[in-house]
Amino acid sequence: DTDELLISDAGTLKRIDYSYIKSTPSATLLATATASQDDQIDFTSSIDNTYTKYRIDLNNVVPGSDGASLYMRFFQGGSLDTGSVYDYFYFKTQANTTTTEVAQGVNQAQMILVDTVDSLLEGGIYGSITVFDPSNTSTNTHMTHRLVDQRNGDNSNAEFGHGRIEETAAVDGFRLYFRSGNIYQGTFKLYGLS
Repeated sequence: DTDELLISDAGTLKRIDYSYIKSTPSATLLATATASQDDQIDFTSSIDNTYTKYRIDLNNVVPGSDGASLYMRFFQGGSLDTGSVYDYFYFKTQANTTTTEVAQGVNQAQMILVDTVDSLLEGGIYGSITVFDPSNTSTNTHMTHRLVDQRNGDNSNAEFGHGRIEETAAVDGFRLYFRSGNIYQGTFKLYGLS
C-alpha cells in the first residue's frame, strides 16, 4: 500500500500511492469442500457478522443416486435446524420443453433447490447460492439460487428460486445434501461478499 508508481502526465513525472489504484476484491474465499461420496457438505465456520452476504459456488456436483433432489438446511447456534421452519420456491425449465414449472413448500424440514438430477458424470450441478444477512437476529435469513443441471438422460435443466428460514435466530452454518444417496463428487466454495 505504501509503494508508489511513477506516471507521466504530458512529460511530467508524478507519483501515486498504490493504495489509491489497487482493486478491492468483492468476494473473499473462506472455505473449499471437495465431495467424494460424502453424505453432506457442511460450512460451519467463518459465517458471522463479518459479511452481510455469503455465496456458495457449486461445480460439477453429482449425486450418487439417479433422480436425487438437492436440499439445503441452516445451522443456528452450532446446531442443524431440522424443524418445519423452511419456506422455498423455485422455477425450473428444461431445454427440450417450453413449459416452466414451479415448485414450492411452506413450513418444510428443508429447502429444495433442485429435483430429479441425473447421476451421470457428464451432467452435474453448476451455479451459486447466495445467503443474505445470516447474523441478523431481527430478520429471517433468506437465500436465492441459480443452478443448472441435467435430468432424464440428456436434458439440460435450470432452476432459480428463493428460500428462507422462518426464524430470527442467527444462522451460523449451511448444509447441502441430496434427498437420497450421497454426493458422489463436486466442489463447493464458500465466499464472503463485501
